[in-house]
Amino acid sequence: MLITVGGLPAHPLLVHAVVVLIPLAALGAIAVAVRAPWRRSAGPVVALLALGGAVSAVLALVAGNQLAAYLQAQGQDPGPISAHSALGLNAMIASWPLAVLAIITAVMARRDPRPGRGAATVATATTSTATTVAAWLTVLAGIAACYFTVLAGDSGSRMVWGFITQG
Repeated sequence: MLITVGGLPAHPLLVHAVVVLIPLAALGAIAVAVRAPWRRSAGPVVALLALGGAVSAVLALVAGNQLAAYLQAQGQDPGPISAHSALGLNAMIASWPLAVLAIITAVMARRDPRPGRGAATVATATTSTATTVAAWLTVLAGIAACYFTVLAGDSGSRMVWGFITQG
């Protein structure tokens, strides 16, 4: 069964959520890692963007598999579809570490004691260091998720628009 929205396959619509949310989450992760004061306020926003991107990636993968089955039943060459599907799976898998790490960073940042509020210096330094490490791991996960999202998006767009670009 092919899921459609307004008569169009759902896959291309869901893909747009992925290609917007994952890079926005990655950019937000960079901002949060670079600007420690933003972690408490912007961390939850980055986490929501990353989680939305990961959920969208799962939905895009499911809808893409349905679209692939439909296209193959219509006689479409399965080679490029299989290659694109594998790249989409990689993008979906890569989106989850970004989401999990963004959530961890947001939670840790909210739990960090605020400077000047009577927190012990040692505890503040330890917690801040852990949060900083989590923030930078989120950046690395964001870079990986963007990389795999670009690969999947490029292969999909070449399948659809390659007749124009000759690619």
